[in-house]
Amino acid sequence: MKNKEHTRQVRDTVVKKFKAGFGYKKISQALNIPRSTVQAIILKWKEYQTTANLPRPGRPSKLSAHTRRRLIRDAAKRPMITLDELQRSTAEVGDSVHRTTISHILHKSGLYGRVARRKPFLKDIHKKCCLKFATSHLGDTPNMWKKVACGKL
Repeated sequence: MKNKEHTRQVRDTVVKKFKAGFGYKKISQALNIPRSTVQAIILKWKEYQTTANLPRPGRPSKLSAHTRRRLIRDAAKRPMITLDELQRSTAEVGDSVHRTTISHILHKSGLYGRVARRKPFLKDIHKKCCLKFATSHLGDTPNMWKKVACGKL
């Protein structure tokens, strides 16, 4: 995707100056645009005999850049958000897209669906048992723990 396109007037001015015999450097200094841009405009004019924007290859994106950034920000902010919720939020903005489209956009930005690791729910009883075990084995020697690890106890 191109970041910046010059107006049709600027491109026409470049071609006029080229036809008048000016060089790339003189044109770029006169219009305050890079020499490589002047060269690209003239090459395009020589090949296609026009300064209009030509159709680009590929299908245009369904989502605007603003909506895409918003999706990525929402997904990063709330990792447990579902694709359906993201789909509803984009529909509110005005861009209705399929869940797989949202998934593709998130994948391209490095966000993937993961299942959260299950963490043990420790009650006070569990904590007391762990503490009791730790204090009862506080004076155990390393040799004893080697036997436990090997299963020789």
